[in-house]
Amino acid sequence: MAIKAVVFDLDDTLWDVNPVIRRAEQVHYQWLNNRAPKLTARFTIRELKGYRISLAQRHPELSHFVTRSRMKALHECLLLSGYSESETQQISEQAFAVFWQARNQIEPFPYAIEALEGLKRDYLVGALSNGNADVFQTPLGEWFDFAFSAEGLSVAKPDARAFQAVLDHLDCQPDEIAFVGDNPEHDIEGAKAMGMKTIWVQVKPWLKLKQPVECDQQVDDLQHLHQAVRALDQAVV
Repeated sequence: MAIKAVVFDLDDTLWDVNPVIRRAEQVHYQWLNNRAPKLTARFTIRELKGYRISLAQRHPELSHFVTRSRMKALHECLLLSGYSESETQQISEQAFAVFWQARNQIEPFPYAIEALEGLKRDYLVGALSNGNADVFQTPLGEWFDFAFSAEGLSVAKPDARAFQAVLDHLDCQPDEIAFVGDNPEHDIEGAKAMGMKTIWVQVKPWLKLKQPVECDQQVDDLQHLHQAVRALDQAVV
């Protein structure tokens, strides 16, 4: 069998990330309102988000490392709200644990579970994500054999080193991997540059693309994903 593994991006490939983040941030803010009222008296939920954005602008090296960026922003906001360094450290860690638990409560796209069940019978299934979800803590975790994140690797897609981590783990050739993702640059171009087969998922369509996306297969419904992988498998001689 030519294709040995199917590797997924997660956010906006297997689920819609925006409602997940909105809900997680609401849970997070409610917890802070109970445990760190001086913070919520000074910062609204919108203002905390604005502070995170400004921090990312001040520290572009954190742009792909969402956990570090989020924790650093909260740490600074707690200090600005009058909490001590030791209080800030404790609250930051506890607050992120609350956020992270909610972050993993995702709603899979239609047919995501069916697609993974089918693929799992024929291939190894993995994840390579720039986000900070832990796929093993989601409803989809049982179908994954391995997962890497930008946070864990200290490098983000489309950097070749992120994809190399997958190759090293699988000990196989790039064209024996089908990479599945929604982001034209991070997922498709990054995987293609490494020699992997690519499947562009457009359940949640990208708008205003400057140029066509060069991929091996394209699906706009995960119901057709297994068929797309099989087509790549059969095309390799």
